[in-house]
Order: sequence, then structure tokens, then C-alpha cells
Amino acid sequence: MWERNAKAYERRNSRTLERDDPMGWGMWHIPERELQVLGAVRGKDVLELGCGAARWSVALAQRGARVVGLDFSAARIDQARAQMAAARVDFPLLEASTEAVPLPSARFDIVFCDWGAITFTDPYRTIPEAARLLRPGGLLAFTTSSPFRSVCLNRKTDRLSRRLVNDYFGLHREEYPGEVNFNLPYGKWIRLFAENSLVVEDLLEIPPPARARTTYLSKRDVEWARHWPVEVIWRARKANPRLR
Repeated sequence: MWERNAKAYERRNSRTLERDDPMGWGMWHIPERELQVLGAVRGKDVLELGCGAARWSVALAQRGARVVGLDFSAARIDQARAQMAAARVDFPLLEASTEAVPLPSARFDIVFCDWGAITFTDPYRTIPEAARLLRPGGLLAFTTSSPFRSVCLNRKTDRLSRRLVNDYFGLHREEYPGEVNFNLPYGKWIRLFAENSLVVEDLLEIPPPARARTTYLSKRDVEWARHWPVEVIWRARKANPRLR
């Protein structure tokens, strides 16, 4: 799907992705400088899972992080190279699956994605990989679909309903025309983190700001998101065994 749609995705969403600060979270592109999800990054080893065109990774490298960008799509990796060349920065790009990352354990201080690979891969494989790659005390942070969105989204029409249309307890693999997403109920997310020595520090559910503009949702769905969370940002810390 990404090989086929990479160019169209950039044409459709570059207005949102390049607005103000490239380090912006979620569909509303809320700046990292406001949310402080990652915190200080200078001198830290950072892995972006599903980096796409690598706008985040480029910006993090410019702020002094030692970045690795990972994506499963060769087309998206090519777009990342173009962004890097335009910004005159250089860091490793890895074409690989988030479910099996060919890198050593305890390699990173931060593993993150903004609606990146964790949305499109099985969390029962991806979360253990992210935990493996983190050093003790390291941070996992990612944006993905809210379970509210998952249970209210008509997967055939891609429209949000004010009624429940999908099973909450059965959330896992979500089949859409042309793609597959993954999600879990809140309790299963928390248990999965705990099983992999990840301690939840925060769960951000952010409504649309005033005069919200996004290329990802219709006006109707933006109004829906003023009442229920359409996306969440999880923030979890790898437990340090020395502190137990």
C-alpha cells in the first residue's frame, strides 16, 4: 500500500506535515515544544519507527540527536533521503520491519513514532521489539488511533459514527480496503507494556485546537473529535532493574 501511495500521501498531507514545526504530533500537528513528549534529545540515540519521509528524524538530527530512521517501504525511504539531502543532514536509514528490527538490544534512549509503524504492525510483536531496543530508563512514545475511534469507525466508508459499530473487546487486527491497522483496548495496551517492563508515564488524548486544520479528517470528523478522542499519545519508560 505504501509503495503504491507514497507520492499521493505526500501531495495530500504535506500541508499538515510541514506546518510551523516539523516536530508536530498527530492529526492536529501539535508542536513537540508544547507537549514535550520526548523531552531533551541532544546527544541521545533515537529510533523512529515508520519514519516515512523522515521529517521528524531530520528535525531531531538538527537538534543534536543521533537518529536512525526505519521504514518498511522503499518508496518512503527514498522520500526520506530527499528530505535529508534538502536539510543537509545525514543519519542511517533502515529498510526493515518494526516487528523484527535488525539492530542490537539496548541500543536507544528513545524509540518513537507519530502515527508510524506501530499503527500498521502487530503490537504483540512491535512492543516487545521496542522494549528490547531501549536502554533501561529509555522512552517509548507513539501516536496511534484511539480505541474510541476504532469502535466508532465504519471501516468500509472510513467515516466516524456517533454510535458504536465495532466490538471493543475484540480490538486487534482492523481490516480496511487496501490496508490493515492494529489497535487494542486500553487494558490490553497497559498489560502489554507491563509484560515488557514498560511503565506508562502518560496517555495524552488531545481534542482539536480552535480552528483546527488537518488534511487527515473531514470537517464532520473534526467535529466528532471535539467530543471523543480520535487519537492517543502513549508515553512509557523502560524499567531500570537497578531501581527495583
